[in-house]
Amino acid sequence: MNKVLQFEQIGGPEVLKFVDQETPEPAPNEIQITMKAAGLNRAELLFMGQQYLVDPILPSGLGFEGAGKVIAVGSEISRFKVGDRVAITPAFQQNYYGALGSIVNMPETALEPIPDNVSYIDAAAFWMAFGTAYGLLVLKGGLTENGGQTVVVNAASSSVGTAAFQIIQEHGGTSIALTRDQKKVPGLKEAGADHVIVTSEEDIVERILDLTDGRGFDIALDAIAGEAGETLANACAVEATMVVYGLLSGAPSTSPFYPMVTKGLEIKGFHLSWHLLDWPDRRSTAVTHLNRGLANGSYKPLINRVFAFDDVQDAYRYMASNDQIGKIVVEIDT
Repeated sequence: MNKVLQFEQIGGPEVLKFVDQETPEPAPNEIQITMKAAGLNRAELLFMGQQYLVDPILPSGLGFEGAGKVIAVGSEISRFKVGDRVAITPAFQQNYYGALGSIVNMPETALEPIPDNVSYIDAAAFWMAFGTAYGLLVLKGGLTENGGQTVVVNAASSSVGTAAFQIIQEHGGTSIALTRDQKKVPGLKEAGADHVIVTSEEDIVERILDLTDGRGFDIALDAIAGEAGETLANACAVEATMVVYGLLSGAPSTSPFYPMVTKGLEIKGFHLSWHLLDWPDRRSTAVTHLNRGLANGSYKPLINRVFAFDDVQDAYRYMASNDQIGKIVVEIDT
């Protein structure tokens, strides 16, 4: 029997439970995987709380990314074979698939090969964070090689934030991390942030302008929106770009009229699946760049903590506490 994580009612980590299910044979376009690890994401907390962009159909599985070994393939599969090591990206419908199980079926389009020198833990923690950061920075933000751009990252202790530091550094840019917690400053600098602003103690606009000699940021990644996003917009450079990808404030921003009109600030939105993974040309470019960095060690996910699969409720509670810097992973099959 297959041990699968499931929830039958809307709520927090307390609604999660394990069920035993028989695993069906993979459909023609599916691959069956014995799971080794899964990366946890704040989107899953929102999904189980019915606060995500897609509402769950109950009872629902869970898990947007992970890694494991192929144990069966559908009749139409040619890209992968039994025994291959694969990473699951969130390029699937969350109401029909989930990565948090001992054995899962996944559509072939959701999978990428794992480089030989990369562990299952790192592979499970990689694609949501680095794929999102790449899409925000390069696809939408306009980050260029050796462009000398300054990038502001709020919610900087997230796995996307810590991945963004590495991509910014690889492209020759300068990163400014925003955090509310003074205790996180050393960890953010260790994770690769060039500068850290503690928003509970410092004036965000004033500090960004100080750090950029009065010019302002070139790119900002906004996972918070609301008043925080509106304030951040006032620290933009001429023709800067702000990319919005989250709603941690619980309230969307109103249009920051003055920086848009006086400085030409451009505001864009981004979703990893809908704006990158579902576009073959964009996906190919991103995967080539990111897999090369993962294989050669220039890109490596920052793993904050690894939980046992049986302790997945505690793992999500820990995520909800906002104490971590980087990625939380559950190990499913050792």
